[in-house]
Order: sequence, then structure tokens, then C-alpha cells
Amino acid sequence: MLELLSDPTLSRILLRAAVVGALVSLAASMLGVTMVLRRMSMIGDGLAHAGFGALAVATLLGAGDMDTEISIPIVMAASLLLFYISESGILGGDAAIAVVSTAMMTVGVLIFSFTTGYTADMCSSLFGSASILTITDGDLYLSIALAAVVAAVFIIFYTRIFAVTFDEKFCAAAGVRVWFYKMITAALISLTVVVGMKMIGSLMISALIVFPALSAMRFCKSFRSVLIAASTISVVGFLLGFFMSCELSMPAGASVVAVDLLIYVIISASTAIFGIRQKLRAVDMHMSNSIENSDK
Repeated sequence: MLELLSDPTLSRILLRAAVVGALVSLAASMLGVTMVLRRMSMIGDGLAHAGFGALAVATLLGAGDMDTEISIPIVMAASLLLFYISESGILGGDAAIAVVSTAMMTVGVLIFSFTTGYTADMCSSLFGSASILTITDGDLYLSIALAAVVAAVFIIFYTRIFAVTFDEKFCAAAGVRVWFYKMITAALISLTVVVGMKMIGSLMISALIVFPALSAMRFCKSFRSVLIAASTISVVGFLLGFFMSCELSMPAGASVVAVDLLIYVIISASTAIFGIRQKLRAVDMHMSNSIENSDK
């Protein structure tokens, strides 16, 4: 790691990749809180499979250097399709995700099988790029814009997002444009998935959406505190996993997900132990009070 940082060119590449990953993790965690609370966290997984198909289309067109530009409209269309199918009642939410994700994954595998570099391209798309050299300045600018937009949306529309997240039907009856916030969420999740796939991989990007939110919900009680905690956990987890992958020559995506999973396990175990201690303390106090009352 010290050798990499001592080289100006490599240190610039490392810094660029770290910034992109941290910003994508920030955006994914904030969006993940709303998705998990609305029991729609698997949409991120479905869109990741759609992203795999989109990357396959870019490979087929010979436009590997424009994979992000090609993937964004395809993944956005898939997200809008998922929301439409779920809302219209054509299929249940889980069935819609299964249909769209399986179809896009199948298309992606078939396309990769007819192109050169099948194994390398498919593994890179599924599990993230083995080389951080693929993170471009365009990805950096897009991730900065994505994080800024997500943060601005949550700051400006915080009250509405909070209300829609917890009581969608009441908001619709009160005249709130629920569909508007759903479309914003769909668009932002699509961008997050597309930008994050290059480093994390299409099979693992959904972990950035789910794990930080679940970890924060284990010890936070309010919506605001969950957002702040999930964002912090996500960014810290990514940086730890990213630099660990550089130090140990491990895949960046798997390293980041492993750190997020470890954080979730540690927090879950800690809160469970703390809860047991609280219950035991309450039982001891109750028994002590009972003994005192009986002596009197």
C-alpha cells in the first residue's frame, strides 16, 4: 500500500477510485433506508441484474468505453417497468423483480456467450472490475453529481419522503404526489446501480443498499438517525474494504461486501447482548423489589 501511495500516478488512481466508491456508497445507503423500510430492498438486486444485461449490450455493440452511457437508460427503463408492474397489480412486487431480473440476466449471459472475452467480461460485470484503472474521470464526476443530488433530494423533500416511506396510502389520500417521489427514487437507484457496478459488480451492488440500512436500524430509533448512521457505516465500510483489497490483492467488490457483512454481524450481536443484559437487569430489579415487599 505504501508503495502504491508513493507513486503519484497510482495514488491519483487510488484516490479517484476511493472517492467514487465512497460517494456511491453514500447515495446507496440513503436510498437503501427508504427501500428497506418500504420492503422493496430486492428492487436493487433486480436492477443490478438489469445492469448486467445492459453491460452485455454495450459489449455487443463494441462500446465498452461507453458502458455507463448505455447502461443508464436501460436500467432506468427496467426500474420504471418494475414500479409500474408492482403498482398496477399485474404481478406482485417479488414476482415482478424475479421476472425482470431473470430475463435481463439471461439476455446478458447469451450476449456474452456470442462475444469475445466471454469469461473475463462476464466475471468483471458480475463481481466488479479486477482493476481500479477502469474508474474514469467521467465516473468520478457522475458519482459526485449523484451523491449531491441524493443528498439534496433528502434535504429538500425530507418531510415528504419520511411520510411516503411510512404511510404511502395516507399521503396519496392527502394529495401528496406519491408517484413523483417513486419516480425520483427509481431514477436515483438506477444511477447508483450503474455507477457502482463497475467497481462492486452487478451481483454485489445490492449489498451497498441493504447492509448499511439494516445495520443502522439495529440501534437507531428515528428515521433521521438511521439515515445518518447508515451513511456513516456505508462510507467507512467501503473505505475499509477498498484499502484492504488493495493491500491484500483481493477483489474490491467482495472485500467491501465482506466488511459490510462483518459490521452488520458485530452490530447485531452487540445489540442482542445489550438487550439480554437489559432484560436480566430488569428481572433482577423486579425480584429485588418483590423480596423487599415480602420482607415488609
